Amino acid sequence: MFLFRGCLILTLVALSGAAAEPLRILATLPALHSWAAKVAGPDAVVETLPSASVGPHDFQFRPSDLRRLARANVVVMNGLGVDGWMDKALRNNSTKPGLRVVTVADGLKSQWILEVPELEVRSADKEDSRSGRSSGGRPDEHDHHDHADHGPNPHLWLDPVFARHGVSNILQTMVALDPEHADGYRRRAAAYLDELEGLDSEIRSAVARLQDRRIVTFHDAFPYFCRRYGLELVGVVEEVPSVEPSPRYLTELVAAIRKSKVRVVFSEPQFHPRLVRRLAEDIGIKVGELDVLETGTPSPGFYVEGQRRNLKALEAALR
Repeated sequence: MFLFRGCLILTLVALSGAAAEPLRILATLPALHSWAAKVAGPDAVVETLPSASVGPHDFQFRPSDLRRLARANVVVMNGLGVDGWMDKALRNNSTKPGLRVVTVADGLKSQWILEVPELEVRSADKEDSRSGRSSGGRPDEHDHHDHADHGPNPHLWLDPVFARHGVSNILQTMVALDPEHADGYRRRAAAYLDELEGLDSEIRSAVARLQDRRIVTFHDAFPYFCRRYGLELVGVVEEVPSVEPSPRYLTELVAAIRKSKVRVVFSEPQFHPRLVRRLAEDIGIKVGELDVLETGTPSPGFYVEGQRRNLKALEAALR
C-alpha cells in the first residue's frame, strides 16, 4: 500500500511538472520572423517557411513544409498578395485546431496602403509585359503579386513605422493564445517597439542630411520607405518581377534618369546585377544595393540590421 501511494505521488509530481508545449509560430518572410522572434524570446518557437535562399516569389511547398504548417499555432503573414501561397495552403491542408493567422497589414488605414504608383516611366506595352511577352522577357511562372497591376503594393515591412504596427498585431495574438507568458511578451515587445522607433528616427535624420534623394531601384519595392523618408523614386528597372524589361521601356527609363539627373541605380542581392550594371555603365551613373529583406537567414536582429545596411548604402551613394 505504501509502495502504491509513493508511486502515485511521484506520477502526479511528474505530470504537474511537465512543461506545456511552447507556442509555435510560422512566419512567411524573414523580416516577419524577426518581429515575432523579438517578442517571443525563449517562450515560443519561431520558424520561417521559405528557406534562406528562396524568396516569396519562388516558394513552393514541400511535404516537410506542410508538416511544419500542421504543427503551428500561429501563422504570421504579410498579406496584400506577396505570400498568397500561404492562403492557398491554409484552405487546402489540415492545420492545428485553433490556428490563428496574423496578417501584419490588418488594421492599417486604407489611405496608408499605396496602390502601385504611377512612376514617371511606365511601360506603354503593359499588357504584353504582364504576360511575359515583352521583348527579351520570359513568362512569369508565379501567381503571387504583380507590381504592374495597380493593386496594393505589398512591401509594407520596409517602412519601420508600419513594422511597429505589425509587431503590435503579433503581440496581441501571442498574448491571447499564451497568457502564461503574456508579461514576457509584452515586456519584450515594448523594448522592440522602442528599438524600431529609434530606427525610424535614425533613418529620418540621416536621409534629411542628404542633398540628393533621387533614386532608381531594381523592383518597385521601396515606395513606402521613400514616402516615409522623403526620397524620390524616379523609376524601377524591372517593372514586372522576373520579366526582363523591353527595350522600349528601358529607353524611357534612361530618359527619365537623365531628366531627373539620377546619380545611382540600386540592385538587389537576390538578383544578378548584370542588367543594373549595364544600364548604369551606359548612362555613366553609380550602382548601389538595397536589400528588400525578402530572403536571408532569419534571426531576431535580421530586420533592424538589414535596414541599417540599406541606410548605409543610401548614404554612400547619395552623400
